[in-house]
Amino acid sequence: MSGFTFELVPQKPAHRRERKRTFRLLAGTAGPYGEVSLRITTYPEEATLVAEGLPEASLSHPDAPSGYIPVDARTRLVVGGVTASLARNRRALRKEDRGIEIRLGGRSYTYLCGDTGREELWDSERGPVVRKGAPGANAGITMLVLPDADATDLSLALILQGADRLVLTVGGAIISGVMSFLNGSEGNA
Repeated sequence: MSGFTFELVPQKPAHRRERKRTFRLLAGTAGPYGEVSLRITTYPEEATLVAEGLPEASLSHPDAPSGYIPVDARTRLVVGGVTASLARNRRALRKEDRGIEIRLGGRSYTYLCGDTGREELWDSERGPVVRKGAPGANAGITMLVLPDADATDLSLALILQGADRLVLTVGGAIISGVMSFLNGSEGNA
């Protein structure tokens, strides 16, 4: 399959009751995979991906803070019914070391801030498979799906848009380190 680009645009939930629980809702058309929707809720703190042509995915954390889902030892990621293991080196200063390590089934991925300063999902065997582009015209997220990517790669990249990815930058890594020191390093991996 050839690569393609698409945009996830912020939406408002249809019902007022849903608006109170929804932190962010993004929707778009992912090329041949059709309509996709990413919802990040505040209670329970969870991100869910719903798409007709892609495996279902969810990202959750048991703690109470609202917003993007933190990535630590208690974060649960499921793509296509397979639970992934997540790890990150919270003390790393090099960008290659700050990535989020993901083991999903027999695959190994790293989600990191690439050479261009844009976020990328790397497969250990195929290299980069999905890139996050510059913000779109409607404050959305532009996604570039490379030719080697399959449906699982795209689902994983999309659900990670619900994760707290601030730790991928040097400033974010420093702030995360200070906060984990002040909070007693509970749950951080």
